[in-house]
Amino acid sequence: MVTTPGAGYLVPPAHAAWVGQRLQRHGIRYSTLGAMVDAEVEVFRATAATPAPESSEGRQRMTVTGSWAPETRSIGAGALFVPIAQPGARLLLSLLEPMAPDSLLAWGDFNNAFERKEYMEGYVAEQVAREMLAANPALRKRFEQQLREDPKFAASPSARLEFFARLHPSWDEQYRLYPVMRIGQTPR
Repeated sequence: MVTTPGAGYLVPPAHAAWVGQRLQRHGIRYSTLGAMVDAEVEVFRATAATPAPESSEGRQRMTVTGSWAPETRSIGAGALFVPIAQPGARLLLSLLEPMAPDSLLAWGDFNNAFERKEYMEGYVAEQVAREMLAANPALRKRFEQQLREDPKFAASPSARLEFFARLHPSWDEQYRLYPVMRIGQTPR
């Protein structure tokens, strides 16, 4: 079951042109934000993103799992506001809800958001981990607790190094962040 957004969806300016064309083809109404706004939104962050093993109709489909969470975001001028209160609301949900089977995401239109682009080489991450543990006793305690409580984590050198990479300032905050947001109130 999908929970519908209170007011609709926001599509950032980077995707506004092509998403707008798709919405127009389907008769979905939207408006363009004329100025930047700070808004309380919901963002979807994938915990897993799995590309299909084979292409379909020349497209690499994607399946994601994850959840929506509230955040405050700055939304740039040129973003699309797509209201949920319109005749094509069910189609809109099918297009923009990330886990819908025929969503734009499922058909591979947002695959670049789920590709890891930045990483640390193992030998660098290991040194960073040692420095972080030495500088932060609370982090050391948290890491040791996870080692005790999660055998899969304890057995995986790459998972242990990623634990530290995610806490490092170089971590890409946009990784696995679906670029379409839900909004509870019409932006002003």
